[in-house]
Amino acid sequence: MLAVMLHVGVGLLATAQRLVSGLQINNFLIFRSSFFHLLAGRDLYAAYPAEHFDLYKYSPTWALLFAPFAVVPIGAGVLIWNATNAIALCVALAVLLPARAASIALAVCFFEALGSMQNAQSNGIVAALMISALIAAEKGHRARGAGAIAVGASIKLFPAAAGVFGLLNGGRWRHLGWSIAAGAFLLGLPLLVTPAETLAAQYRSWLIVETRDHAEIGMLWLGGAVEHALGRPLAHWPIQLFGVVWIGATCVVAAKRWSDADIRRLLLATLLVFATIFNHQAESPSYVIAFAGIGIWWSVLPRARWRDSLVFATVLLGSLGGTDLVPRAWRVAYYHEWRLKAVVTSLAWIAMQVDIWRAVGGVSGWRSSPVAMGAIEGTVPGRDV
Repeated sequence: MLAVMLHVGVGLLATAQRLVSGLQINNFLIFRSSFFHLLAGRDLYAAYPAEHFDLYKYSPTWALLFAPFAVVPIGAGVLIWNATNAIALCVALAVLLPARAASIALAVCFFEALGSMQNAQSNGIVAALMISALIAAEKGHRARGAGAIAVGASIKLFPAAAGVFGLLNGGRWRHLGWSIAAGAFLLGLPLLVTPAETLAAQYRSWLIVETRDHAEIGMLWLGGAVEHALGRPLAHWPIQLFGVVWIGATCVVAAKRWSDADIRRLLLATLLVFATIFNHQAESPSYVIAFAGIGIWWSVLPRARWRDSLVFATVLLGSLGGTDLVPRAWRVAYYHEWRLKAVVTSLAWIAMQVDIWRAVGGVSGWRSSPVAMGAIEGTVPGRDV
């Protein structure tokens, strides 16, 4: 409960401070404007420098779903929006994990969640939706799982990867059917407020924006760190193809031990980090998704000095290293120049692969702690979850 109060309370205080000080809330303005542009039949993906800088890069459906936050005054909208992001992530982790483990996971991603809220980004909700896809699969709620995946994909495309949980949980054809139905429903949902020909034009514009973004070279991702180390640009697709093949192989092997709840959580953790470090459009606020995965991984497995040290170093260098708590000269010379957040998060992901492959391979001794044992089937002794 304390961890939840801290996440929500500090996030709202930071939001209020940002509003009072007049600091930019550009991401919220982009989302908000998209709703009114959709109603007016204006191109969602055109530049509107009088309203905000940068372009809207999400689906027409997300512009419509943002309505509850757009129709209220801007200050109230930002507060409600950030509160929704914070609460969604807290609730998802609380449902997935026992209380102690959820608190650990929230502690690991605290600074990243705060950074995402300071930028009024959607990453808390995206992480929560991906986590919810696993929760729904475990409970056999195929429609809910498909809905979570479809809503996540309407914000950013990569949450669709969480659809693998429905495929691994049995009844894959029903899962695919629900997913297709949910996707078709959300694709057509803007027809409530805009004509079909206008909506078709919006989707064409969205495709152009996505194609252009895919051609951009490097941001805060694994490939960007490799590019910097080599001193030359690299094509995105070989690195991303490797990540997809690796995750696919991990899922195939994990399917054989899908009945083990801890292995399901390890697979979720590795997928959350994968979705960040292999995304060439990842920015610093995106890393709340990855750090939620690191928190889940750390909370599920036994305490080990090497793992504790790695998580501590990842939080210290990857999260705190980019804040005002460290000298600006250090941040510029090392944190930003070396893509330090991407580097340490990638190292944590590599360590995850060792753990999950030991787990799916049935290596003895990989799980023995009270936290890990309490995570099995989502229960701890004496407590209903």
